[in-house]
Amino acid sequence: MNLVVLTKQFGNYTGATVSTIEILKRISNKFDTVEVVTMKAQKIVIPNVKIIVASNYLELVRILKSKKSKKKVYGYSDDHLGFLFNLAGINYIHTYHGNWPDARFLSISMFLKSFIFIPLYIMTIRNAKKVVSVSKYMNKNFVKKYSNSSVVIYNGIKNNNLNSNHNIISKSHEDFIMVGNIDSRKYKKALPILSTLKENKFKGNIDIYGSLIDKKIVHKMRHYDFVNIMGQVKKIDYSKYDALLCTSFSENLPVSIVEAILSRIPVISFNVGGIEEVVIDNVTGKLISPSDIVGFAKAVKTFKKYVVTEDVRERINNKFNWDYSAKKYFKLLSSERNSK
Repeated sequence: MNLVVLTKQFGNYTGATVSTIEILKRISNKFDTVEVVTMKAQKIVIPNVKIIVASNYLELVRILKSKKSKKKVYGYSDDHLGFLFNLAGINYIHTYHGNWPDARFLSISMFLKSFIFIPLYIMTIRNAKKVVSVSKYMNKNFVKKYSNSSVVIYNGIKNNNLNSNHNIISKSHEDFIMVGNIDSRKYKKALPILSTLKENKFKGNIDIYGSLIDKKIVHKMRHYDFVNIMGQVKKIDYSKYDALLCTSFSENLPVSIVEAILSRIPVISFNVGGIEEVVIDNVTGKLISPSDIVGFAKAVKTFKKYVVTEDVRERINNKFNWDYSAKKYFKLLSSERNSK
């Protein structure tokens, strides 16, 4: 079987592209050939994987059509370009990693972009032989509306050996962590929460890790003496913290939440997207209504430290595991190939 992977960019760019890389690392040798067709690529070396970079969309389609001549060829897509497989006459599986349609309400810019990206994703989903969702939430609220054949396969965690030796140490304050690029989607709601915490004389610390995308939000955050902007780092030790905070306006299912729980620290989060699939009140954290700014601030202010139990951590580890997920993907691709 020959596998053709179609993605707009291939490398450590987004959660979707990283996911594709992690899957290929584990299953590429099971195919006769694997070719990644893309518009942009980093130097990623994976056994049995050839990367082909197209200079424009017409060349992209031409390359895909040339692959149709191969015997037993099957496609895999991870973004809105998946529908191009259909134009090339290649059957394919698609994984939906996106935040649409929720993300359309983030800003005027995202609302306008939604008129382009949502129709492209709908075409991609409708024409796919099978669609994989990375959360039950998005499968129910978007994918199943356009596909009669969808399954949920959770993304894995790049490093499942996260530090789980979390000890409760008596301190005069709590240390919280936030993870994710600082932009309006993830941090716009954080600003009124920080203001409320300041008004209530919050004594703890909040360390924020991620690229500084929205300079205005970053500037406003620096006004709070209990907030530390840590920037982008290669590795985060979650176990140093008492809890992770997630103030996103919309999500599919963020990796940082799973990483925190695997490090045995609970999560305080707005109840958006598929977050409730891993954050359970008083077990792995606390969920807050997306409109309840005061309630979120109160949950942080009154937080009593505890650790996620080892048995809960193991259950999450087994579910969000790339080895486990890759096996599911290969089984899916094999079954679709045999049904042709």
